[in-house]
Amino acid sequence: MLREIDLIRLLMSYHREWESKPEVFLELTILVSSIDSRCMESGEVDMENIMGPKLDNVAKVFMSITNVNLAPYKDFADLKKNGNPTTNLSERLVDVLETVNNETPINDSVALEGFAIEDYFKDKDAEKLFLKLWPYIAPVEE
Repeated sequence: MLREIDLIRLLMSYHREWESKPEVFLELTILVSSIDSRCMESGEVDMENIMGPKLDNVAKVFMSITNVNLAPYKDFADLKKNGNPTTNLSERLVDVLETVNNETPINDSVALEGFAIEDYFKDKDAEKLFLKLWPYIAPVEE
């Protein structure tokens, strides 16, 4: 199983897409907010928590570290209210997770040996963006 940090790193590799398409950006913020909400651990989805102020904070952080085109929406609040998130990024994450699960050996002690999340990056330069994001993630990881 991939760690949450690996999922975020993978999402960063699609930055050219979510920086230029507001509906993909909305999906990104929802995904990251759901990771941050830890709803994955319980299996329960608390949409109120995911779509609330936490989502706005996630969007604010991403917009502070890179340029995000929100046009034709006025701002993130307008996008959140009137936009429809895509499923592009979710589908890509599912593909990677299925690949990881199919490649995982039976012996759990060496489950991800030889697996490199970087092999699944669409954009190898995304690591620079991830490093800008790291100060916001590091306190959560500790």
